[in-house]
Amino acid sequence: MDLKSQNKNITNLLKFINSSEGSNKLEIAENIMVSPAALTKISKKLIAENILLEQKKIDENGRKKNILLINYERFYSIGVLIELKKIKINITNLKNEIIQKFVIKNDYKNNFESFSEIIVLEIKKIIEDSVISLDEILGVGIVVSNDFITDNSISLFKEDRFSKIEKLVKYHLKKKVYIESEIRALALYEAFLNPEYKNFFLVRYANTRGSSIIVDNKLINPVVSHYRSMGNRHFIVEPNSEVYCDICKKRGCFETMVSPKYLFKEILKENNNSERIRLLYENMKFDEFIERAEKGEILECKVLRKVAKYISILIINHNNLLPLDTFFLSGKIFKSQLFISYLKMYLQEFQLAEVHEKLVILDTSLDKAEFSASFLAINYVFYNYHINNLDEREKSEIE
Repeated sequence: MDLKSQNKNITNLLKFINSSEGSNKLEIAENIMVSPAALTKISKKLIAENILLEQKKIDENGRKKNILLINYERFYSIGVLIELKKIKINITNLKNEIIQKFVIKNDYKNNFESFSEIIVLEIKKIIEDSVISLDEILGVGIVVSNDFITDNSISLFKEDRFSKIEKLVKYHLKKKVYIESEIRALALYEAFLNPEYKNFFLVRYANTRGSSIIVDNKLINPVVSHYRSMGNRHFIVEPNSEVYCDICKKRGCFETMVSPKYLFKEILKENNNSERIRLLYENMKFDEFIERAEKGEILECKVLRKVAKYISILIINHNNLLPLDTFFLSGKIFKSQLFISYLKMYLQEFQLAEVHEKLVILDTSLDKAEFSASFLAINYVFYNYHINNLDEREKSEIE
């Protein structure tokens, strides 16, 4: 068995054991489609590395059997979430449970090099002050919020602003770093949390808006690298719009047409810039906006219909392009039965197919953004088994 095949089998084994919360060797071999002999060889290797644990368990029939479990405390991951005003740094175990949590003020002042150094030195200090050794750290995952990118007019990926932070992590920590935009990282994390959904499109509408694509449980990368920071939120959904987006320079893109700022302007315009309307909506929270719509307020209902229309266009266009089984909907707006009824109405109006039956509304009770940051290293290093298998070029880069 060559190294590549072995790594693929180890990846499948680790993912299956995690999703099944422990299994015996026969069940594992059948599910990941390897021979019992190959599985024994792999499992011995992982047990020796203290990545897997073997335990005896009594089944429902009272019979004893040996099961394999992941040692979730074997390694740890560093997750960094860069928000507009705060930077959240977490240390998590392999189950992505937070072991330690830190929050520092975001003092970004248009100098990305010094900003990167502050973050990396803070991570280094956290590790030095903790009981966790550097050898136990898998890597560093960094997630950048859309608010931070937009408010600072930063084109992070296009200009490769993160090359500095990558070099600093490699120099100070001798670790790999994985950097993603918020929506793409969330999609990857949802693929892990919901392994039964292999091909899906995630749409988020909340303070953070956008979408991302998972095919065969893997994050789809755009052809042009700088579109990673933009995501699919800059697809054109209203070609007749007169408004050009400041970021993508396109007319009628999704981000523009559904942004609260644009919707508020439209409401004011329709009401002749009424001072009463301006004061009403100026400090209104979105939850209150939805509540007013559900009570039958005409302006709010019109806005929700418009947002539903543009989301449905985004969904249908991607459904026609890719082999998608599911559309994940993330954000409080999707908890509104009124909004969902609008969305399904437009989906059925625009396409005579059962697209509306592919919708899955995600739980919004947990803010997953900071968990998705620490998951980046867990996914790319642990679950793709790159722990001791960096190629020579990667090793020389780190050293």
